[in-house]
Amino acid sequence: MRKKSINKVNVLDLFCGAGGFSSGFNNQGFSVTGVDINPRAEEIFSINNIGKFVNADLLTDNIDGKFKIVLGGPPCRPFSAVNIKKRGENHPNYPLVARYFDHIHNLKPDLFFMENVPPVRSYSIFLDSIEKIRTEGYYVEYFVIHYADFGTSTKRRRLIVFGGKDDNLVKMIVQKFNERKKAAKTVGEAIKKYENISFGEYPDHVWPIFKTIDKYADKYESGKFGWYKLDYSQPAPSFGNITKTYILHPAFGNNGIPARVISVREAMEIMGFKAEFQFPEGMGMGMRYQMVVDVVSPVISEIIAEVVKECYIKP
Repeated sequence: MRKKSINKVNVLDLFCGAGGFSSGFNNQGFSVTGVDINPRAEEIFSINNIGKFVNADLLTDNIDGKFKIVLGGPPCRPFSAVNIKKRGENHPNYPLVARYFDHIHNLKPDLFFMENVPPVRSYSIFLDSIEKIRTEGYYVEYFVIHYADFGTSTKRRRLIVFGGKDDNLVKMIVQKFNERKKAAKTVGEAIKKYENISFGEYPDHVWPIFKTIDKYADKYESGKFGWYKLDYSQPAPSFGNITKTYILHPAFGNNGIPARVISVREAMEIMGFKAEFQFPEGMGMGMRYQMVVDVVSPVISEIIAEVVKECYIKP
């Protein structure tokens, strides 16, 4: 196994969104290009110095170039258990998992990594894509992880796919990745520092003012349907867009203090973004929340990037 020099290792991140997958590899010195249908992602890449960006609809557009590593988190809504309206083939994003693997076929990278929700592994579009890429000489492993097992402050579960041309290299990366497990961070460790910072006094520390929070007290008590009041002493449950299922701040709503949802910044911290990461000014609050919950945690991506750097790159 011949290692590569890092300055020659270009990384492509398909469906990059807010750049969670890209950020970890950028932080480790790789040259990253992100691709997404949302043109606002280009501003995120620019102001956070993540890398290059291509605005494209990956349902129809093909990305060309020389990339040694391909990353990707295809939209999970077709496979998510919380999506009860349009799931599987009925969702317009259903083909995008196969489109990710089309790029592996066309670009022939040395390594590729994908993240998605665990239910995707029971769908034929995923299983057939894995089988096809294996027949083309790739070795593939996939398994479910808990983000909290790798030092994040969310209990989110995700399916991770590791693949490559060299089976021994992929096995080594998987082994070293799993050796990076460590204790979870609590919600308090992630967001308590913002508790006494007022609305808008820190980038992205903003939240919608909902007047109906008290109507849903029974939902917060039961935790059903993704409605939670967070606990400072625990990692956060996996949550969706805060504008749709209110996720309450643990320090508000007691002793006569009005309840509020967590801010965009607090959601970012829980998902593992660094404090200096920020969204462009003027970006809608709903879009920011959605991009945060759709992201591959930068904590997880940086661990993968560290391991790839150790196993694949020349010292």
